[in-house]
Amino acid sequence: MAKLLFPLGLVTALLIFLFRTVSGLSLNDLFIVQSGSTDGGCDTHFNQAAESGTLDDWHTEITFALDLVVNRLDTYDQDIKVRRALQIFFGIRNNGKASAPARVEIDEIISQFQRAKDFFDFRQIGGAPMYPLNGNRYLFCDSNFLIHQAEDTPAQDWNAQDIIDANGNIVTIGDVPGCAEARAENITSEAWWSGDLTPVNGYYFSPTGGDYCDGAGLGLTAEITELNQPTRPTGIESIILCGSSFTNGKPNNYRDGDALIQAGTNLADVVPKSATLLHEALHVLNGAGPTGFLQGDEIYDIAACINAAKATKKRNPENYIFLVTHLYYLYGEPEDGNPGTSINTNWDFAVVGNGANRILGALTP
Repeated sequence: MAKLLFPLGLVTALLIFLFRTVSGLSLNDLFIVQSGSTDGGCDTHFNQAAESGTLDDWHTEITFALDLVVNRLDTYDQDIKVRRALQIFFGIRNNGKASAPARVEIDEIISQFQRAKDFFDFRQIGGAPMYPLNGNRYLFCDSNFLIHQAEDTPAQDWNAQDIIDANGNIVTIGDVPGCAEARAENITSEAWWSGDLTPVNGYYFSPTGGDYCDGAGLGLTAEITELNQPTRPTGIESIILCGSSFTNGKPNNYRDGDALIQAGTNLADVVPKSATLLHEALHVLNGAGPTGFLQGDEIYDIAACINAAKATKKRNPENYIFLVTHLYYLYGEPEDGNPGTSINTNWDFAVVGNGANRILGALTP
């Protein structure tokens, strides 16, 4: 059989072209995106019909970055720069070729990125998606769709009907188990109803709900509980992106971040805006609790991420974000047309400073 040969650069370009034109990947496959330009709607950032806009660009950027990271981590034994990056963000000592215990840790980290890649790629096995969208995953672009409810308000079920107990009495929100559990975790937790402005008739129990995006937060992952829902007892995972995640001073994409870097630039200053969506997706994929990712006590500051204990690093989403950003600036490539995923100058980074003053500074190429 004759072999069809292409130069490596051409193959890369072809793969990129095929990815963008044939795969048909869409954010609509991953989330039920709230429509409208108010009440949590994302129309300002995503045209659902055309499958275009800022959020679509973020989706593409995330898939490119995850693909690169998974492939580069596989070169751990051969690439000292990859080994150094994993030592910085995950505490895996750089001793050259990985020992058996280190290999287990490396494979766990690769597995995390592979799961995220499978999610954003909407990977299918045997025609069935690995992460199907069964009405259980929503994306909102503000928190103001959540309406505060007093505890003595009648509780409503997933059909927006009042809940009646065995004696025929109306159950109040304060009497439902979810409220008591949330109060046990945080005495300031309150009930927030999502059914007035969205198709989801459920409660989110938290100290902050509809007013979360009035603060400094960029986004959060909220589990909305539909009471008495027989087929979905685990709740609905909802990512809420605040307006500030689109307007903060971080680069709009990797290309723009790359253009800002000079020797000494802190990696934390050039993390692209799309990282917020990836960060929250890691929460969705891993959950919370003792075996899940940190939530509430998670770490964002780059010095704190570097200085954290190894066990904390593995459960902290931002450590994964910093590693993705580091490796993409280090190994990303220029692309025809200079899209947002294009890297025109490669930068490595190294720890500078001590203790709480540490940064990850760019090295002269």
